[in-house]
Amino acid sequence: MSVIGALSGRHALASRRPIWLQVPFVAVIGAMTFNFALCFVNTNVVGGGVSAVIGCEVVIISSVLLYAYPILDYRQFLVVASALLYLLALSALRALMGEGFGVKSIRDVLIPVAFFLLGAGSGDMKTADKIVQAAVLIVVAVGLFEYFFTDTFTRFFNIAGFYVERGAMDTSQAQQSSNLFVSGMRPEGFNGGRNLLPFLGNHRVSSIFLEPVSAGNFGIIVFMWALVRSLMERRIFWGLFASGLLIIVVSDSRFGAFFCGICLLLALLPASIRIVLVAVLPVCGLLAVVVLPDAMSEQYRISAGLMGRVDLAGRILDRFDALNWFGLTPPEFVTSDSGYAYALAGLGIIGLIIFWALLMSTRGSSSRFYLFRDLAGAYFAVLLCISNSPFTIKTGALLWFLVGVLSRASDAGSRLGSRRSGSRHAPHARVTGRKSRRPRSVDGGTETTALVPPQSR
Repeated sequence: MSVIGALSGRHALASRRPIWLQVPFVAVIGAMTFNFALCFVNTNVVGGGVSAVIGCEVVIISSVLLYAYPILDYRQFLVVASALLYLLALSALRALMGEGFGVKSIRDVLIPVAFFLLGAGSGDMKTADKIVQAAVLIVVAVGLFEYFFTDTFTRFFNIAGFYVERGAMDTSQAQQSSNLFVSGMRPEGFNGGRNLLPFLGNHRVSSIFLEPVSAGNFGIIVFMWALVRSLMERRIFWGLFASGLLIIVVSDSRFGAFFCGICLLLALLPASIRIVLVAVLPVCGLLAVVVLPDAMSEQYRISAGLMGRVDLAGRILDRFDALNWFGLTPPEFVTSDSGYAYALAGLGIIGLIIFWALLMSTRGSSSRFYLFRDLAGAYFAVLLCISNSPFTIKTGALLWFLVGVLSRASDAGSRLGSRRSGSRHAPHARVTGRKSRRPRSVDGGTETTALVPPQSR
């Protein structure tokens, strides 16, 4: 049986199941919520520590890779295998230099690879919309419960205790955070307190993500999806826009509010200009982190705002030597507040270039795919200036799944496919039934290929 026939039969069977029993739904929602479930277990049953988190991530990522494996063609397999061999070789060199054999960088790369393939091989627009809607409902419901009934929430979900058990927080920080994450409350004082709608108080909602940074990042992803879907359907997705902005506001994500404006500007640009701007963003981001701290005044250096975070990221990166830049030795200090430092320490400058080339050369059959891919790339490149949070599976699973889904959508078929129920394979028959020199179709779309120049748009 051919790969196309196998996938078509599998998807036909899956489409008869309720959405919550379909593999993409279980995988994406599970990746978003398993930390929340572990926090409940840690608070009310038994402590699991960081080993439970690692175990869940291994199970989720490996399961997704096994499910999505059939859609890989030979070229894609070589690209993925080469990237993993590079990371394994880098880890082996670190071990030979006495630094230990670290696999976290491999996990950081496998998350986007696995969930992109899941979206490209088993998702369609209708499924993706349902997953986003379900995720939004869960996040908003839990977030409102956390905001209005904080004491009751932390009685069942002691976030601070969970992170202390994992070794990610000190006991002294937990005592100051009211059983929330260390950044769950905005401190008063200079440049302190809530920034978005101050009358809401200093509580920053974390919802199922357990920390407000990821909650704000999730709001950005929902906003980007609402923007692209509105352009595809030629009607405004008011509910998704409002939900994304609500999550950004209650989590007091200053970056989220800032980046939503960037998304609107990028969407207005011609595609040829937008792709060039996004392609050079990592270079601009690294230059900003390296150069801006020396040019900023002392006022910014002591602030907790965006420029203060950039200054902190720059000071972290300034401590890197040549071996750190190439990922051969890990730094002896924490790099989580500087995403580029974290990425360089784990992937090396060569690995970071490879990852970016893979993303920007991935192609699809829809102009809206290129818009969402560019928005995802801009999100990644800009956020790395102040945080390593783009690498977390809690938000990365949904983001890369949606990129994969859109890689199979066509401008002509997306509206029809999202509105037509019970005829999921009609687009497949239409695309595969015509003669074309384009890559072969799998489950209603065109295969995406990494490291191939984008199609003419």
